[in-house]
Amino acid sequence: MEFIIIILVIAVLCIIFRVSTDIIIMCSLILIGIVLAVTALLFVYFFICLLFSEKCSAEFSKTDKSDKNKFSKAYYIVDGVEYPCIFPEEKFFGIKFYRKDRKYNVWLNRRFKFVYDRFAFTTCIIGFTASIFLAVITVVLYLSV
Repeated sequence: MEFIIIILVIAVLCIIFRVSTDIIIMCSLILIGIVLAVTALLFVYFFICLLFSEKCSAEFSKTDKSDKNKFSKAYYIVDGVEYPCIFPEEKFFGIKFYRKDRKYNVWLNRRFKFVYDRFAFTTCIIGFTASIFLAVITVVLYLSV
């Protein structure tokens, strides 16, 4: 939230000091491009971790807040050991998505001690694709200005 307020204050100051709108638009596109590039790199990292994970059968254990994060995560039991999911749990349909009476296929990363469930897998694929696509659009818009 603070980031958005800072950006708005800078934009208002640029308008007050009569900075060219072309420069404001170019700087905005550069900032958006940097944010999208960092997002794409983050998803590349998660995607690489996913590639080095092994597919396992797991039993859903619980959803709970972890000690490190403020979001609730799904926990799965693989070979008697409980692992958290890499991404936060799905809140809207959590009751239907996470059922204790079923076995799930997860991708276990033993090195970092977390799993990718089907929702994390989908998030990783869609996030990577969308961030690359949006970064390309931003570059095209920047080059056309």
